[in-house]
Parts: sequence; structure tokens; C-alpha cells
Amino acid sequence: MQHNILRDSNITKIYLIYVENGSKKRFQVSLRFIDQKECYFATSTPVGFSKPKRKTPAEIKVYTQDGIYETEVSLLESQTSLREVLFEVSIPKNWKFTQLRQSSRKLVSLPFSIKYNDGFVIENQTYDLSLGGISFLSDKPIQSIYKKISCIVTIEMPKENIINFPDGKLVAEAKYCREIFDVEQFDEKTFYAFKFVNLSAEDAEILKSYLLRLN
Repeated sequence: MQHNILRDSNITKIYLIYVENGSKKRFQVSLRFIDQKECYFATSTPVGFSKPKRKTPAEIKVYTQDGIYETEVSLLESQTSLREVLFEVSIPKNWKFTQLRQSSRKLVSLPFSIKYNDGFVIENQTYDLSLGGISFLSDKPIQSIYKKISCIVTIEMPKENIINFPDGKLVAEAKYCREIFDVEQFDEKTFYAFKFVNLSAEDAEILKSYLLRLN
């Protein structure tokens, strides 16, 4: 992947990570400038910040709606002020990409419930949504038994945006797919993904129409 991933419109977060005196430093940053030789990332000045040594090995992690891009860089220089730190970094190369989703998803918050035959219910808001399934963030762990059996997902769809969908509820059988605990991306919550098992053709068309309307 070329370095222009840093300008991708799908980026949700960028982190700069390095080790200093045996301690891991992690900063959420924003891209300030990039050319053919170096790039600059900015972050608010943390309390007690100390400048890293020049040419300190570092890692860039870029989170997008489709996955995570990672690469190794060198910290060339840093400039500090009362408000921000500006890191000068070598041009990222050789990106490693980790796919998080099997199909294109849209970030959208919709209320939903997941119900199991024994009466166990999960109620939450979607983190993102696709024709393949849903995901959500939670600080409550899901027991392993519920990762092995099917459930019924009911999503409250926005009635004003969908035609010929009177009750506004999309109902489908689903199964647990995966979970990710990532402090940087999900703020210490666990990302859970469930895939649809038997989504009817009619509901699939309704969902597809809705997703196409989202920017």
C-alpha cells in the first residue's frame, strides 16, 4: 500500500507508537503534512511529555473502516509547544494490512437486540452494518456458550428512509463471528461482529438500499 493511505477518507484514527526508556508511548495523532521525504503528525501536548531521541524506531497504525494498516518508521525530530507536539517522521513504507470485515460496512448507529432461545438478550447500538452482518462495541463480555449457537437479530431501521417497510424492523438469524479488543481503536471496549445466516432476499434488498443512501 502506498503512503497515500494517510490521506484516505476512510481513516478513523491514526496512532504513533514508540518505546522510550523501556516504556511504550502511544499517541493519537493527525496528519499535518507529507511530501516525498518526510511527514508530520500532530497531537496535543501531554502532561510531562519528553522529546524522544532522534531516529527512534516507531510504528504507525492507521485504522480505517475496512481494516488496520501498520508500518515501521523512524522519528526524525519533534517540536513541542504548550498546545501541541509535532512529530517529524520518515515516509511510511511497506504497509501491512489486516482485514477486519468480510464485506463493505457503513458506520451507523441503529438500536438492535440479539435474542437466544434460553432468554438471554443483548441490546445495544450498531457500530457498523453491512449485508453480511452487524458489529457493536460493549464493555460486557459475551459468554463462550453464546458464541457457538445461533440467535435472532432485530434491527430498528429508520422508517423515514425506507419505503415499503411498515414495521421498520429487520429480523434475521445470525451467529457470532469474531471479537477484537483494541485499546487504541475502541477505547477499551470489545468489538463484536455477528454474521447473518438466513437474511431473506427481500430484507437484503431493503438493507442494500439503505446502505447505498449512507455517505
